Amino acid sequence: MADLRMMQDPVKDATRMLEVWSVKTVQGSAQALLESIKAEAAAANVDMLVLKADRIFGADHLKSALYHAKKAIDEKRNASDSLAMETLLYASGERQLSTAIKKMSIDHNTTEVVIAKLTDGEFRPRTSWSTLPATPDVVDREALVSFGVSNDEMATLNPGKVTDLVLEKVASVDILKK
Repeated sequence: MADLRMMQDPVKDATRMLEVWSVKTVQGSAQALLESIKAEAAAANVDMLVLKADRIFGADHLKSALYHAKKAIDEKRNASDSLAMETLLYASGERQLSTAIKKMSIDHNTTEVVIAKLTDGEFRPRTSWSTLPATPDVVDREALVSFGVSNDEMATLNPGKVTDLVLEKVASVDILKK
């Protein structure tokens, strides 16, 4: 009889604890939210990410990034010692961690953030937070371009599948890191 664990979906298994929310903030207040979340996460011993919402294309985007980050760590190919930073690197689709941080991190102009709980633990979302859907209902082409997806790349897919290009960028980080 085959090992039951080997029969399970490896992505689902590696990301079972992932929870992702979006929240609108007032311009200039995202940093305070980040600091609050960092303190709560540290107290609960939970790894969290707080990112610009316009750089995240649904919960599946972060699910793929978390899966690839965990796999890189397990295989000793990680660029960072932190699960959160390795996940950020994959989520960005970038090769360099410094570039990934600039691309994905909140700033003074941020008015919407995505919050991701990456590990098990007692972290409770606020009532004003909305669960992020697996894929967005509408994809802003400008947001895709600013993420690094070219118009030529977008032209190769049906409009409902353009977020697949984001998932390709996540997976391509393994190639870029070499």
